[in-house]
Amino acid sequence: MKANKLKNQEDLNMWQPTSDLLSALMYILMLVVLLLGLYLLQIPEDTELDPHLGDHYEGEGWHEDGGLTPTPSASPTPTHPWDWDDDGGGGRWYNNGGWPSPTVTATLTPTPTVTPTWRPMDGTGGGGGGGNGGGDGPGDKPDSGFKSAVYVKLVDAETGLTVKIADVQFELYALDGALQILNTYYPERISYRSFLTTETGTFYLPEKLMSGGYKLHQITEPEGYDAAEPQVFHLEDMHDWPEPYVVHVPVHPSRNIIRVQQTDTETGLPVAGGSFDVISVNNVITADGTLRYRAGETVATIVCDENGYGESEEIYLGEYRVVQRDIPDYYAAQTEDFTVTVNKKSKIAPPVNAVACTRTRITLTLADELFPARGLAGVTFTVTSDAVDAQPLEVTTDSLGRIILDSLDKGVTYRIVQTSTIGHYYADADVHAVAVRADGFIGAEPQTELTLTNRMLRVNLGITDELSNVQVPGVSLSLYNAADERLTTWTSTSASLSLEDLPVGSYYLVKDDEPDKHYPFTVRDVASIQVFNVHTTYVLQYVLLGAGAVGLAGAGTAAGIILHRRKKKKSA
Repeated sequence: MKANKLKNQEDLNMWQPTSDLLSALMYILMLVVLLLGLYLLQIPEDTELDPHLGDHYEGEGWHEDGGLTPTPSASPTPTHPWDWDDDGGGGRWYNNGGWPSPTVTATLTPTPTVTPTWRPMDGTGGGGGGGNGGGDGPGDKPDSGFKSAVYVKLVDAETGLTVKIADVQFELYALDGALQILNTYYPERISYRSFLTTETGTFYLPEKLMSGGYKLHQITEPEGYDAAEPQVFHLEDMHDWPEPYVVHVPVHPSRNIIRVQQTDTETGLPVAGGSFDVISVNNVITADGTLRYRAGETVATIVCDENGYGESEEIYLGEYRVVQRDIPDYYAAQTEDFTVTVNKKSKIAPPVNAVACTRTRITLTLADELFPARGLAGVTFTVTSDAVDAQPLEVTTDSLGRIILDSLDKGVTYRIVQTSTIGHYYADADVHAVAVRADGFIGAEPQTELTLTNRMLRVNLGITDELSNVQVPGVSLSLYNAADERLTTWTSTSASLSLEDLPVGSYYLVKDDEPDKHYPFTVRDVASIQVFNVHTTYVLQYVLLGAGAVGLAGAGTAAGIILHRRKKKKSA
């Protein structure tokens, strides 16, 4: 009995080592399978292993024509510890559900020149990863489904051509507003929150996006273009790298206006009317390669309103020459053009270009011919012109003897004639013609002065002593004309008689004590004062009488002395 029991135990112990070995092998195999599964879970499902991965180096990237993705310029540096969430879609970074968005400065650089060494063998291209693009918080992931490669192209909104400008920055958002952070995974994982265009004005998103709706925001404006509106796009079909989903971002070429303000050079008041042509100085070509304006082309017209203000329509950025087209009424043309540079719009309105206008003017001054500083007020003139339906204009000199004509039409000749005078002046008998050119200039200047004079015949009459040539007072004199008509009679004083109403002709003077003796003279048509005097020996007579009296007095005195001496001798 005991022997049988021992035998059974020996049989059982013979199989035990084999069973234990098999169990150990099964455990080891299960462990290997488990480890392999965990490893496979760490590989994004869209990452394709390429035989040329060993040839990749930092600085290479996917090219537009070959489907290659761009290469990042720098790795982002989060400001807070971030966790990696492997959700089966390639993974994403998240901030534990509640922290503010990290400050990440890494951006996608423009695509560099691609060497032939980095190109997938099958020509399909490949992305940086197959992730869905993680957001900054929970609930930011589009609907799950397929994934698509996305290619962004900056295009001119007017021509549809590609705007080839580098470093235009964009951000990607889900339709719920969550910022999408995309990644590349080789040779290390790098996350990006913004993207830059290449020199071709395009870029690939660094990894495929899950199906759903997105919004692309332009952060910086390309030079010469305005900012684009956010572009919404929906990924409803699968697109791989060779034929990615293309998002066109239309940007409008920047335009601006030219502003002009006309004012009078003397008064500073606005000058109404007139217009200007805007002429391109150089060829104006936008970044899409389109020739917008040729050099010398008139691209706009500025029309000034009743306040002298005008502005052009919006024109492309560039340098322009502003040339006067229509001259304001009664003003002369601008002698010089001016150049304006049209810059991009900003919060500050474009500067106003001041245009000083000089009024066409004739200034007439009427003065005494003998005394030019003495203006003649109240004298009338008639102004006529050869303009159609022009009516004669009567004007009168002011207190300074001036008339200002400044409402003059262009291309018209004006004729100015004096039609009245004042006092005993002789009116100017000439017709004065002044021609105003079509540009508002009178000769070489926009303004001219016309100085006229009136003459008065001034005659001084008197009687003077031949010896001293001074006026002899107390003598009666009479003035007669050539017809022997007595015009006036007066008694001389120490000053001569001034007459301003004698016409040109022959006259004579008569002294009352010599009625039969005439003293003739002639009044001529000259501006100077004409002096006519009757000469007499008035002073000489008094001198002779005085000398005689003195002589008689001396003779009497001498006779008295002689008689006195004789008496004295007799008495002795």
